[in-house]
Amino acid sequence: LLEAEGFLVLHANSGEAALDIAPRHTLSLITLDIQLPGIDGWEFLLAIRNSEALARVPVVVIAGLVDPHMALVGGAAGVMQKPISRAQLRASLANLGLQHGPETPCRVLIVDDDPMAVEVTAAFLPTPGFAVTRAYGGHEAIVLAKQLLPDLIVLDLMMPNVNGFDVTEAIRCDPATSSIPILVVTANHVTLEDREALNGHGGQVPIVEKSGFNHASFIAEVRRALVPAVVND
Repeated sequence: LLEAEGFLVLHANSGEAALDIAPRHTLSLITLDIQLPGIDGWEFLLAIRNSEALARVPVVVIAGLVDPHMALVGGAAGVMQKPISRAQLRASLANLGLQHGPETPCRVLIVDDDPMAVEVTAAFLPTPGFAVTRAYGGHEAIVLAKQLLPDLIVLDLMMPNVNGFDVTEAIRCDPATSSIPILVVTANHVTLEDREALNGHGGQVPIVEKSGFNHASFIAEVRRALVPAVVND
């Protein structure tokens, strides 16, 4: 849910792991379960309140059974009961002043020879957050990519004449466009050889299958493609 709202998310499956990871990053928010192996949520809250690096990071407790008063007294900025909805999460983020949205729209080039498929994808990228340009073939996509230098290219693979593999190679081989992230959306089964061809010119190309196409998962993949990879220490 957080990734769908545009946040880059770090994962920790225990309090000990979180105390190791958290101080090494600049965080906007910590979400916390109470029932954790080893150090539980209450001990984690106490530990970060005594940490100079983490004391100012807001913590939202998200748990099945929790005493809200106890959590707030313990230092939590908010409490949510599982299961949570996207609307509840947005409301909690708004209360913390953490609405996430770029001041300028993200420029996305959508490439597919099927006009209906282009419009379906475009509908998932509404204004004002996104500014969409449409290309209905591989050759047009390459020309527009060089002219517009979009923030992201959403690319179909199976197109006549100049296909998605050709587009990827042309984009990656041109220094002017090589850093533009590409997100492949395809109805075809992608083989290991296909993945190697897509990744052959540097950088991993994420792939979304149209069979599982839905708004939340697609936006999460878009956000992930737009965020530079986190390098582990």
